[in-house]
Amino acid sequence: MDPTLSTQDVMLAIALIFGIATACQLVAPRLRIPSLVLLLPAGFLLGLVAPQWRADALLGPSFPVIVELVVAVILFQGGLGLTTIPLPKDQRVIVRRLLYIGAPLTWLGATFAAHVLLGMDWPIAFMLGAILIVSGPTVVTPILDFARPNATVRGILQWEGTLLDPLGALIAVVTFQVVKASSSTGPVEAVELFVGGLLVAVVAAAIGVAFFVVGGLLAKGNKTLGTQVLLGSVIVTAGLANSVSDDSGLLAALLMGMAAPRVAARFGTSLEGGMAFFDTIVSIAIGVLFVSIAGLVPSPIVLSLLLPTLGVALFLMVLVRPLVAAVATRRSVLSRNERVFVGWMDPRGIVAAATASSVGTVLVALRIPGAAELLPAAFIVIAITVTTYGLTAVPVARRLGIQAADNPSEAGGSPSGSATAHSG
Repeated sequence: MDPTLSTQDVMLAIALIFGIATACQLVAPRLRIPSLVLLLPAGFLLGLVAPQWRADALLGPSFPVIVELVVAVILFQGGLGLTTIPLPKDQRVIVRRLLYIGAPLTWLGATFAAHVLLGMDWPIAFMLGAILIVSGPTVVTPILDFARPNATVRGILQWEGTLLDPLGALIAVVTFQVVKASSSTGPVEAVELFVGGLLVAVVAAAIGVAFFVVGGLLAKGNKTLGTQVLLGSVIVTAGLANSVSDDSGLLAALLMGMAAPRVAARFGTSLEGGMAFFDTIVSIAIGVLFVSIAGLVPSPIVLSLLLPTLGVALFLMVLVRPLVAAVATRRSVLSRNERVFVGWMDPRGIVAAATASSVGTVLVALRIPGAAELLPAAFIVIAITVTTYGLTAVPVARRLGIQAADNPSEAGGSPSGSATAHSG
C-alpha cells in the first residue's frame, strides 16, 4: 500500500471503483451492450486521471493474491453453470478439438503476430500468445445472452470458454516460468510444471469437495451456513492449490464447481441457498476486477501500441479463429451457419487481464526486454475483441438464422446465466 495515502483516500478510492463498476453494469443493459464495453474504458480513465488510486497502490502485494482468489470464485461459479448445460457426445468432440487443437493454434498465431507486428522478442511474444489463449464465461456468457444463438452453439461456446480459462492460465504460468528462467528451464521442466499443476489442481479440488460435503452435512439445512461453507471451500481449494503450484487454483476451483452439484445430490446437501449469493458476488467481482485491472494499464504505452496491437487482434479474429473453428467443427453436426458463428466468437476476458497483470509485473521487475508491453497489449486485444464481438454478435446471429426462440430454456440458459447476463 502507498504510505502517502490516508485512510480517507483509500476509502474514497474503493468507493469510486465499486461505484464505477456498478454504474457501468446498470447502464450497459439499457444501451444493449455487454457491460465490459463500458468497464474497460472507465477503469482506464480512472487510472489515467487518478493513478494514486490504482488498486495496486491501494493493496500493494496483496492485490494479485486477491485477484487470483476472486477469479477462482468466478470460475467455480462457471463450473456450476456448466452442469446445467447438456453437451451430447457429438458436441463434446467439437469442444475437445477447440481445446486441444484450437488452444495451440491460437497460441502460435498470437505469438507470430506479436513478434511480427509488435516487434516483441520471441520469449515475450510466446508469453503474450499464451495469455491470449483464454476466453472465459465472464465475456462469452453475456455476449451469448444478447445474441441468443441456439442451444447447440451456445453450449459449445460456453463449455469452450469456461474450460479455456484455467487451461490457458496454466499454460501462461508454465511459459512465464520458462521466460523467467530461460537459461535453466527446458522443455522437460516445462512439461513437469504443467503436469504438476494439473495434479495439484485435481487433489485440491478433491479436498475442497470433501470440505464442502462435511461442512454441508454439519450445516444441517441452514442456508446461510451452507453458503458460507461453499464459499469457504472454494477459497480453501484455490489457496491450497496456489500455495503449491501457481495458478493451479483456477483449475481446482473449476473442477470443484463442476463436481459440486453431483456430489451435493449424492450426499443430500443443497446448493440452492448459495446459487443466488454466488451470482451476486460474481457480478460485483467482475465489474470491480475489470475496472481495477484496466486502471493499471499505462496510457503512454497504450497509445504507442494501439495500431500494431489492432493488427494482432484482427489477425486473431479474421484468420486464426475462423481457422480454429473450421478445423474443430469439420465433419460435425453443426450446420454451415453454426460453424460460421463459432468462428466469429472468441472474446478475451478477466483471466487474460489478470494473468497479464501478474506476470507482467514480475517480468518488468526482472528487466526482461518488452515485458512492460504485456499488459497494455493484452488490454487492447481484450477491449477490441469484446467490443467487436459484443456489438456484432446479435446482427451476425440474426443474419445467419441461428437465434433461438425467446424461451430461455431453448437458448441453453442456465440458472447462473441471468445473473451474469450483463456482467461483462
